[in-house]
This record gives sequence, C-alpha cells and structure tokens, in this order.
Amino acid sequence: MSARPPSPLTDTLRGWLFTAMLALLCGAAALSAQAATDPAKPATAQGPQVGDLPPDWLGLDRDGKSIRVSQYRGKVVLVVFWAGWCEQCRRELPQLSALQTGFGRERLQIVAINYAEPQRDYEAFLRLNPGLDLLTLRDPGTVARYYRVRAVPNAFLIDTRGRIAHVQRGYTPEKVERLVRELHALLPPAAATAGRD
Repeated sequence: MSARPPSPLTDTLRGWLFTAMLALLCGAAALSAQAATDPAKPATAQGPQVGDLPPDWLGLDRDGKSIRVSQYRGKVVLVVFWAGWCEQCRRELPQLSALQTGFGRERLQIVAINYAEPQRDYEAFLRLNPGLDLLTLRDPGTVARYYRVRAVPNAFLIDTRGRIAHVQRGYTPEKVERLVRELHALLPPAAATAGRD
C-alpha cells in the first residue's frame, strides 16, 4: 500500500508554520539582545535602582504626544505611578501638585502616570480634580512593566543627568518629607528657595 502524496494545502500550511516559528524565534532573540545592551531598561526584577538610567518612554499625554524622560534632560524629573482608587495616591497627588507649582516647571517636571485604570475612570478622576498641576498620562500597563511597578503609589526621582536619584514605594507623610529633601538636594539653590515659599 503506497503512502498518500501530501496535498499542496498541507505543504503551504507547513511553510506558514515554519515561517511563523522562525519569526517568533528571531523576534525573541532580538528582544533578548536589546535588553542585554540597552542600559535604559532595568535588568533586575525589582526594577530601576538608584544610579540606573530609567526607561525613557513614559507614554502619551492627553493630546497623543509621546513623553520621554530624555526630553527633560537638565531638569529634575519625578515619575509617579498612581490610581484613582488608591487612597494613598489621592493624598499624595495634591502634595505633588503643590511641589510642582512651588518649584516651577523650569527645573522640575512631575509626570503622574495613571496605572492600568480604564480610560473612563482616569478621565472621571481628572474631572473631579481639575486643580492638579501635574502632567498626567494614562498607562494601560506597558510603562509600568518597564519600571517593574506592581503597586501604587510608586515614585522615581531622576536627576538632571537622567539618572535615578531616589526610589519611593508607598505613601506616608514621612516619605513625602524625604522626597522633598531629595528634591532640595538635587535642585539649584534658587529653585529650592522658590519651592519653600
């Protein structure tokens, strides 16, 4: 009994499967190589640490403009992950807004990234808090993965050279005071004085 010859359809499917598997393997290899050579991506499970270059891309603003840490080089940048359902975040955000207003945007930029909330909840929170003087972005989870953020609030203070100077997880009044001290240490005296008024 002779074997049935393969149909052209079977050969085509095998070809597609082989091509798809090859593309997946090449893509995985490229991602591994990029992660190994890109200093801006954290190599550790706990995320970016003091002295590291943070992941550059922070997401899109409400006008669809791409926001990156590198566009603020020369300024101190505070990247904060938050959510509207988080009581600690709701306490912290007005304090961060006061810091932004006090220090001004000439030397300090606070980027408040909403962590994985539905768009309608994010928009509703901003409507209820129109006085927040913060650049707010909504992240469905991509940026949080780069920063290894799994809980909020979570903050990364980045110095004028683009390196992480302080990492803060959670909220207490003492932690906010420590953050303010870190800001004063990083900002030039004129800007630090303005922040105290």
